[in-house]
Amino acid sequence: MNDLFPPAPTMPGLFDSPVSPMVRIIDTETAGQKLAEDAVIEIGSVDLDLSTGAISNPMQTFCDPAGVPISPGARKVHHITDEMLAGAPPFAEAVRPFATETYAAQRADFDRSRLRLTGRWLCTYKLALRAFPDVRAHGLQSLVKYVPLDLSSVDGMLAGLHPHRALFDAVCTAVLLRRIADELMPRCHDLRDFLERAERASNEPALLAKLRFGRHKGVPIAEVPSDYLEWLVAEPEMSADAVFTARRQLALRRVRGERALPQAARTAL
Repeated sequence: MNDLFPPAPTMPGLFDSPVSPMVRIIDTETAGQKLAEDAVIEIGSVDLDLSTGAISNPMQTFCDPAGVPISPGARKVHHITDEMLAGAPPFAEAVRPFATETYAAQRADFDRSRLRLTGRWLCTYKLALRAFPDVRAHGLQSLVKYVPLDLSSVDGMLAGLHPHRALFDAVCTAVLLRRIADELMPRCHDLRDFLERAERASNEPALLAKLRFGRHKGVPIAEVPSDYLEWLVAEPEMSADAVFTARRQLALRRVRGERALPQAARTAL
């Protein structure tokens, strides 16, 4: 698809205030419960200057889970113990220093729903799908490996940390967003345009590069037959990401005057 990062439908204002290039990349570890019952137990963040690529201001804190039990599955991932949380501040106090104007997170819907910080949110997972659609997988550590991401500039921040802890993942996500901006910013008029496009893409369902199920599992979307995409759209229990992706691909084919998409045409896309 040629419109993976299309312009945002906004009109430039004559008196728009300057846009800050600073984005706070943030990550949370939680008790691993359902959203309504979950508790944030760790927050980590760094700041990325999109104008220079500089990553700075690492912050990290534990949070008191207020009696919410940490699930065994969550403990197995982040290895945070009750002893590590002893004396931690309550969430409302712990989250206060992290407030800013623009945030980014991998799978931002998860962090945004738990942190409840107001502002602009960017999702590096959804943006990576548009910047690097051909990468094998789009989880954070997969992107580090397969893009690949050069972490040498943040070695000092990562020292003593490990994946699935809040600050480690925030630092890696900052490097990811910097690389995404390198890829997508040249398609934009300016920083404001990039942020508006990125925010819109982050608020939409994920635009998948490949299907993850069914007889076309692992096949690039551009090569999936139109009748199968039409079936996806019509299925009432289909995921929002799959439906959104199928609709976008079908709309693109309509613009091109295609429907059946014979094999030769699929290969050419």
